[in-house]
Amino acid sequence: MKNEERFLKNLLTNFKDVDNFFLQLTFTLIITGVIFAFSSSVYESYRLTNSFWTMGLKQTAALLIGLCAMVLFSKVNYKFWFKSTTVISVTMLIIMIITVFSGIGKASGGSQRWIDIGGFQFQPAEIAKFSVILLLTKSLTKYKWNEFKQIAPYILLVVLLIAIILKQPDLGSATLLVFVTLEMIFTFGCPIWILIPIIPLTGLIGYIKLKSTHYQAERITYWINPYLDPQGKGYNIIQSKYAFGFGGLFGAGLGNSVQKNGHLPIPHSDFIFAVMGEEIGYLGLTGILILYLSWILRGFFLVNKVQNKYGRTLGTAIILLISTQAVINISVAVGLIPVTGVTLPLFSCGGTSLITTLSMLGIFFNILSSDSRHCEELQSSDAAIS
Repeated sequence: MKNEERFLKNLLTNFKDVDNFFLQLTFTLIITGVIFAFSSSVYESYRLTNSFWTMGLKQTAALLIGLCAMVLFSKVNYKFWFKSTTVISVTMLIIMIITVFSGIGKASGGSQRWIDIGGFQFQPAEIAKFSVILLLTKSLTKYKWNEFKQIAPYILLVVLLIAIILKQPDLGSATLLVFVTLEMIFTFGCPIWILIPIIPLTGLIGYIKLKSTHYQAERITYWINPYLDPQGKGYNIIQSKYAFGFGGLFGAGLGNSVQKNGHLPIPHSDFIFAVMGEEIGYLGLTGILILYLSWILRGFFLVNKVQNKYGRTLGTAIILLISTQAVINISVAVGLIPVTGVTLPLFSCGGTSLITTLSMLGIFFNILSSDSRHCEELQSSDAAIS
């Protein structure tokens, strides 16, 4: 009992300098996410393991590990990541190369995305996403745009990481990182002439990739008109729309989704938002969207007040990565963009994704609390002088 009290006291002390409203929003998202992870995964869990709760329990285990990682990284001074950027990024690049080009990587869904060690699986691309924002953050903090020689190694590592992710192939994660890269460049004072060649070049690479990979090109065709092949290539998006239609305004009730029971593919991950729509309806989804939007806006508001440039840039990158991923997942579920395979942060089942997201939130909390303590020290010094 004393150990539990000591842990709780330590946790509360560590987060006391973080904005209470932002903490409440964060933990509301986490708790809501676990509830829907359980609800959306029961059928698939039973089909694969003869138990309704296996996937939900795995997600809970990942949550506990992620919360421990969040607490740990909230104690690590965020400036540590500035010094470790190159080591982390090169290490992740090597792991990604091993995953794709050696026999260690495990194929799933046509992609070489997983590493399986002693029955424990993880997806290196999720950690590679963090490596990319570390590289962007350090280059944007340390150098100016006319210092090409200094920036070039960081940009090269970013390009290589995205290229390896694309090679898996994981077009969704690669697209996410391209968007985040452009958002970071635009947010932190990029000259407009830099974007002029980058945007069309990105579009050209995407077009070449689509033309060279037949099934990814088909995603565009059947996204535009899924009824060309309603039982095949257009099946996912049609079933997703059915889920929203069945849910209506008020929903069928938590746990009462019909589409998750073998009709909607990957209901616990890629299309969890559609299952949520069926169970809690449009009104419930509106509440979830307001919760997400409030979290994003509050995060930007808080990080914009951070005095340290590196902390402000890294915090912004973390919020951009999580929010952009959420927008892509939701857009896929409602049919605004083709299927990408990008998960919904804090909601979709996936241990690596959840642990990585919670770890980044721990870093974000450290940025906020460190800056808050720094401001208090400055105020104390001013008061003592006066």
